[in-house]
Amino acid sequence: MEKTNKQAQAKKGYSMKKSVLGLICALASSVSAHQALAAEGGTLYFGLSGEPSTLDSTINAGTPARTIRLAIHRGLVNYGADGKLSQELAQSYEVSTDALTYTFKLRDAKFHDGSPVTAQDVKASIERITAADSKATYRNELGVIKAIDTPDAKTIKLTLSKPFVPLIHYLALPESAIVPAAWIRDHGKDPNATPIGAGPFKFSTWERGRELTVEKFDGYYKKGKPHLDDVHYVFYADENTRVNALKSSDVDIIDYVPWKDAASIESDSELKLASTSGPFMMLQFNTKFEPFSKPEVRQAVSYAIDRATVINTAFNGRGTPIYGIAVPQGYMGYSKEKANYFSYDIAKAKALLAKAGYPNGFEARLLSTAQYGFHNNTAIAVQAELAKIGIKAKLDLPDWSGRIAKNNAGDYDFLVAGTAGDIADPDWLSNFFYGGQQLVRLNNSAYFNDPVINDLLDKGRVTLDAVEREKIYGQFVDRALEQSPFVYLMWRDQSFGLRKDVKGFANIPGFLTFQSGITVEDTEVE
Repeated sequence: MEKTNKQAQAKKGYSMKKSVLGLICALASSVSAHQALAAEGGTLYFGLSGEPSTLDSTINAGTPARTIRLAIHRGLVNYGADGKLSQELAQSYEVSTDALTYTFKLRDAKFHDGSPVTAQDVKASIERITAADSKATYRNELGVIKAIDTPDAKTIKLTLSKPFVPLIHYLALPESAIVPAAWIRDHGKDPNATPIGAGPFKFSTWERGRELTVEKFDGYYKKGKPHLDDVHYVFYADENTRVNALKSSDVDIIDYVPWKDAASIESDSELKLASTSGPFMMLQFNTKFEPFSKPEVRQAVSYAIDRATVINTAFNGRGTPIYGIAVPQGYMGYSKEKANYFSYDIAKAKALLAKAGYPNGFEARLLSTAQYGFHNNTAIAVQAELAKIGIKAKLDLPDWSGRIAKNNAGDYDFLVAGTAGDIADPDWLSNFFYGGQQLVRLNNSAYFNDPVINDLLDKGRVTLDAVEREKIYGQFVDRALEQSPFVYLMWRDQSFGLRKDVKGFANIPGFLTFQSGITVEDTEVE
């Protein structure tokens, strides 16, 4: 995408402002250059790899959508730049000794329409997520809340139907944002409604197919933030165009740096690379598709894929193979002994297919996307590997919005996914493995519903003793490897590319990298 005249003029004007500001700073010795720059504000151009399919605050529609929504919205709590829980709209909270009651005290904060954030807004926001007809991504998880009381305008009391250890982590997700009760009443069913939040920036314009702009919210509850006047989220579906936009100064930040370009960005004195490890690549199955309803077939797929081929084909050799479950070392449920449960074994894969009744293989539609090279190339590598055992994979490669829509509708036989756990608690596994009522969603294998796994995850959620929880997640891993609703392929780096004059933006470590957009409140362009 070429830079628009408007964007070019804005960047040119901003550069002129910086030059004038430099003279002012030289003359005004009492004010540091950094302070003056922060006060000056300015514009940030953020190159995103895709355009959101929706800005609905309750739906996880992928990283580009989250990145934008984390500029607009805040929850009771969120994850901060250090990856730890940060109290946001909640100034404080207490948990009862039986873990059944959470009481939050709200800070003085305002929504973008000028109205104060009240307990009624919190109540309406949570009830919208947990409603019977809700399509909210984390409806199941927050469904444990059985009652919401509002003793006064600044107090919210959540009563749970049973202890739920990870509740506070789910409340920290972007999809648990607090929005005005009046907005929910008037626009809650409209996926195209202008969003109103309590975050550092307010929605300004959305030029479909090109960019979305947010403007500084002067009423933000954190004094001195944000530093920027506005942020232009510019959509570059083509990764080469996105990288070139960064190198030519058309944008200040880009997400999803392609692996082939990481070294050139690292070596450019005008640029810097912010990387973290935590995301992983995997295959998800639609278990209503007859072959993939059988664990033996899913295990056969795992044995049939040489992870090194995927890493070399799609990631320029940058990655670490996974032959077990994507539980990071140090996380509850990790087991060194089970880290290599599978191996690359064509003979074993063929034997398992024959045992399941498919000695000659079968045909299946593999959903991925042409929009991200690493997704596209992972699909190509998987297609070639599975051909060796007779599974003929027909590639379905829509754009990213189309891919997300098909994923959420269960419109696939199996698919390529690049993702990470959403929370820093072992219950992140529930979003992937739990069956329950919502059997088709972004991160699970469609219609997979194993009572044993559900029971173990239920126990893990309510067990307060850490040693007992560890035992439960060990049992869970055993069952998950046996059922294999996913085939894990590799750990990969997740990188942002930045101009060297961008300060304050952070790539949150590990699983939380996809929530890094929250740090735009700290970002400055010097």
